[in-house]
Amino acid sequence: MHADQAFTPGKTDVLQRLYADWFEVRESHPAYHIHVILDPNHPVAPFDLLHPEHLLERKPKTRWARVDRPDFQHDPDICPLLVTVFGPGDHGYPDEALLSETIDRAIERSASVNGAYVCGWVACAATADELASQIAARCVVANPLTGRRVLPWFEPHRLALLADDDADILPSLLPPGTHWWFIDAAATVRSLSAPETDPAKPASAQQLHAMWAKHDRIADARRVLMALKKSDLSIPVRPEKTLDGLVRLANEQGLRGQQDVIFFVLNCLTLSPFWYEHPNVQTILQDMRTGSEDSLAETIAAQPDVVLDEIASYGIDPLSFQQ
Repeated sequence: MHADQAFTPGKTDVLQRLYADWFEVRESHPAYHIHVILDPNHPVAPFDLLHPEHLLERKPKTRWARVDRPDFQHDPDICPLLVTVFGPGDHGYPDEALLSETIDRAIERSASVNGAYVCGWVACAATADELASQIAARCVVANPLTGRRVLPWFEPHRLALLADDDADILPSLLPPGTHWWFIDAAATVRSLSAPETDPAKPASAQQLHAMWAKHDRIADARRVLMALKKSDLSIPVRPEKTLDGLVRLANEQGLRGQQDVIFFVLNCLTLSPFWYEHPNVQTILQDMRTGSEDSLAETIAAQPDVVLDEIASYGIDPLSFQQ
């Protein structure tokens, strides 16, 4: 498994990076296709040019296949779509406007609480139909608690978590010989390459348990992303990994309510990372664990100003401010 360095872009830089990578793939693997994964489970508006109804009307005709997610058999219209944007023998990209739209939408929705519609791009020897079958089969993943469960690992938030924390598991999920590009929550280009053959060693129950726990925390992490965007605060580098660690820390402190978790994580990002270790905060957290119904934000806000100042800088060496 190969994962490159993150590349923090503006839109022009994203285009240049992706087009350069794809040109290299096309030159070195002339039999490869390039597909984009769209996810109607996180839909775009009906008027959007990437809406499935508009894709059917495009000229030249769009080549696509549906990924039949086992958990969406009741509603195939929300299953992912693999749209081929380049195939062997094509001279350039047959519908460059479509390709540009996918990049635009990936950037626009990169930190959306509703998830990504454009999940990413895949280069491989498989046709859209062949790759769709492989992805559908590989979405069913062992779970130590439930036996087997569908994991839509192709979603960019999930791919980023897997790449950063579960590199040993990722090769068993990605179809062999595939090359992936996606935009993470910091609007950063990420890329991955799967080995040509499946790994011989399966993931352990402990690895799988930790992986599923991360994915169960994604909803809270996305809410924090939305709060960061609304507050015009910067999104950290490797946001998926960073926010998962902070949501987990909030849970370890006994916090489960959405607003409490968001407040806790935002404080970790904007105050001292050790703010919650202040004795007054520890007392508040202990009270909440034993039944207090007050919110964390309300209880913290009720502290005297001098205590709030202490909390904001708790655990930080004063000398660090002088450097």
